[in-house]
Amino acid sequence: MKLVDELELAADGDNVIYDTRTLLKVYLYMLIKGITGFKTMVKKLNHQPELLASMGLATCPHRTTLSKRFKVLPEGLREQIRTLHNGFVAEGLNITEVMSVDSSLMQAKGNVWHKKQRDKGELPKCGNIDQDAHWGKSGCGEWVYGYRVHCLVSHPAEAALPCDVEVASANIKDAAVFEQHLCPSIPTETKVIFGDSGYDKEACYTACDQNNISLITPIKAKKHSPPQRHERAQLYNDPEVRQAFALRKTTVEPFQGQLKSLFNLDQLPVKGLANVRPLVILATLAYLLLAKLNLLLGRDLLKLHDTLMAIR
Repeated sequence: MKLVDELELAADGDNVIYDTRTLLKVYLYMLIKGITGFKTMVKKLNHQPELLASMGLATCPHRTTLSKRFKVLPEGLREQIRTLHNGFVAEGLNITEVMSVDSSLMQAKGNVWHKKQRDKGELPKCGNIDQDAHWGKSGCGEWVYGYRVHCLVSHPAEAALPCDVEVASANIKDAAVFEQHLCPSIPTETKVIFGDSGYDKEACYTACDQNNISLITPIKAKKHSPPQRHERAQLYNDPEVRQAFALRKTTVEPFQGQLKSLFNLDQLPVKGLANVRPLVILATLAYLLLAKLNLLLGRDLLKLHDTLMAIR
């Protein structure tokens, strides 16, 4: 909880009964302990006064208060993720010059809504459907009904830390999320971003070019392709660049897997984008807090599972 106290959170309004920092401690406790229901958390707080006091609460918030405040967390948390990432740079880690960008599918809670029925707006009789989720295809060709977590991650394998993250339904294209949501938060020190073929879009290249960043993706140029595309293809096929590009498998992909493994997010425990988005962004913040704790303790930065188990 001490690390949460050190976060530079924006000031709350005058009419707020429970400040954001205090509620953030509640949400992180729920995440670490695997508590997914606000009703369950309220019961726990009411039966454990010492836990209530440890979080700085004089009274226990109502479950509807916890639910409403949870939904408005994301933007503030994304800012904290970027701030924490900068903190590692201040500690001397070179983690901003080269980045990787990617997305990963997370299965929605409940039953699937088959595409033919979804396209017609016909809800299945089985019920228990997350109506905000959608169908998306993974890199290995598997169709998943759910959401995508889109992330910008430091490239060095020994310090593959998230710089920013966004969540969208599984059918939203990687390029659209990158251009609209991740590009604005790229560190000014970043010179190169590696991405898969999903980012081979002119809008992505343009957004990076405007910030003097080289976006490198698996790109092919045809005989009549514009000269700039031939240049991009030539850069991608440079042996040294290809060797660096291959390291994505040791950075962004392991981050996605570890994030889901640490916080049981392969199949989401909540429904609706308004709940899924803050949950995944909160998990990313917790990931960085665990990494910071390891740094303070002199441990391997990314040995997060042992640290989480010790806390849990």
